[in-house]
Amino acid sequence: MKTFYSLFFFFFACLSRVSAQEVVAPLKVNAAYLHPAPTHHSPKTRGTLPFLDDFSYQGPYPDASLWTDSGAYINNTMSATPITRGVATLDGLNKVGRPYFEQPFNAGLSDSLTSTPINLSSYTPASNIYLSFFYQPQGLGFAPETSDSLFLFFRNKSNQWVRIWQTKGTPLQPFRPVVLPVTDTNYLHANFQFRFVNIASLNTNDDVWNLDYIYLDANRFAADSLFNDIAFTTEPGSILKNYTSMPYRHFLVNPSNELSTTQDLEIRNLYSTPQTISVNLNAEESISSTVLNTQSLPSVIVPGKGVMAQSALSYPISFPSPGLQSPVHIRNTYFYSPVNSLDRKSNDTISRDIIFDNYFAYDDGSAEKSYYLLGATNFPSKTALQFTLAQPDTLRGLMVHFGPQLPSAAGKFFSMVLYKSLGSGTVSDSIILQEDLFTVQYVPDYNGFSSYAFYAPPVLDAGTYYIGITQPANFGSDTIYYGLDVNTHSSLQHLSYNVDGTWYSSTVNGSVMMRPIVGPAFIATTVQNINNPLANLNLYPNPVSDKAYISGIENEILTCSMFSIDGRLEGQLAIDSDHSISLKQACSGLHMLVFSDKKGHHTNKKIVKL
Repeated sequence: MKTFYSLFFFFFACLSRVSAQEVVAPLKVNAAYLHPAPTHHSPKTRGTLPFLDDFSYQGPYPDASLWTDSGAYINNTMSATPITRGVATLDGLNKVGRPYFEQPFNAGLSDSLTSTPINLSSYTPASNIYLSFFYQPQGLGFAPETSDSLFLFFRNKSNQWVRIWQTKGTPLQPFRPVVLPVTDTNYLHANFQFRFVNIASLNTNDDVWNLDYIYLDANRFAADSLFNDIAFTTEPGSILKNYTSMPYRHFLVNPSNELSTTQDLEIRNLYSTPQTISVNLNAEESISSTVLNTQSLPSVIVPGKGVMAQSALSYPISFPSPGLQSPVHIRNTYFYSPVNSLDRKSNDTISRDIIFDNYFAYDDGSAEKSYYLLGATNFPSKTALQFTLAQPDTLRGLMVHFGPQLPSAAGKFFSMVLYKSLGSGTVSDSIILQEDLFTVQYVPDYNGFSSYAFYAPPVLDAGTYYIGITQPANFGSDTIYYGLDVNTHSSLQHLSYNVDGTWYSSTVNGSVMMRPIVGPAFIATTVQNINNPLANLNLYPNPVSDKAYISGIENEILTCSMFSIDGRLEGQLAIDSDHSISLKQACSGLHMLVFSDKKGHHTNKKIVKL
């Protein structure tokens, strides 16, 4: 295994030399898990029929009144064309969004979704109990391989788990229904349970399966895959046309230019007959509870077992912000009256929040995949995200969702660069500001954004700019991973990358999760690890003509790498027994030295060679 592990990284090192490109990969960590998993207790009373869950509630954990474990991820972003809003996703990450096994090339039983005990002791085979559900491989994640299966187990009278059904991995398919009888007397007991389990790679969210509309009840039949219900499905469209979030003061400069024409909705009819649905909209500024708009959309007839798209018209927004820099939160809530009293109520309402704050965003805040660059030899890797200021403002920094990876990129350094324009051909980049020696940070916050502040934030005129990250050349397997939101598609229009000295427009479907920050100063994510034993490292003299000496540390330093200020690796410097390094052969000017110890701690220092 160790040999194969080494060959894997050798392959990637070779690949980076012959193929400079964008890469989309599975998540190593799901940052949507904000709170610890709920504690499940054995219910005091056993569940009874019917048992129904379509996951149309706020995740990320399953409803503890229905399920005894927390491995499945409840969301409305990982599936393609869900049956109703919300699915349960099974992958290779555990109940806190971390790998089950933090080494590559390991597969095995992964997530599970186990029902609470259900009392079936009063039923007989003639009761016609059936369990139905819908499943989908891949969704908006990565497809399970043929060796990666989805299983269903029943718990019998002897407390044994019996495999009842399984399917092998395939590329993306629409949700498929499965209907299974629960008529064997071995399962008609007081503590019946069923359990879904998947086989997956145990160090990533690869091998994705989605489950929807799980329904167990009596007096059913083999073709009974659906029952009567009307439901919203995918998330509603945004009221914004160009961004998913932006500062309210920039929005007010030209609202008609920023507002989308309509907000799209999708409604599914699970009845076998057509149903007439009348959707209503209530728009509210959430902080002040100010109603901004109400609408009754035209009634639509949704065909039996069909889907109908509907659109709500945009409405003018003239809400008076309490202050120039104050946030404004607008919530659009869509709802309709149920067709009958037995319809499931939780999927009859769906909301979309739009946050106007101190940043520009193209993503929806959820990462479904990771994005990174494979750079050419001796070239730094650069990203640049286009954004437009509607009025003069101070650019304070950048929010980034860094996709966690193995080995971790925490502590890897990068430069933050602001451009007026990107170079092309013989025309060079027009750089307004570049600041160096920022480090990758992972924060325990919802969806894991870290915030980085410029030390000398520039005041910019209204207009279009580019901001991004430059990582030093020859980083090999240590490339930085970004979160990739696959439910929005801005990278094709707004993201550029440079891995060989030339800028290219991104060809990736999705939005790389970077957000320019403007306005007043803010508290940045901590960039110095107080537990880093190299944090107090000093170099002297500085500037230096020959030898520089290291002080302020006790740990053994293993490596010292020297980089040019534009991120090119210039070489490895030997550390002598007297804790000195020789810069005699270095060219004059500013250099960056990166020190690391045997425990993987890093620190970066600038030094001037005379």
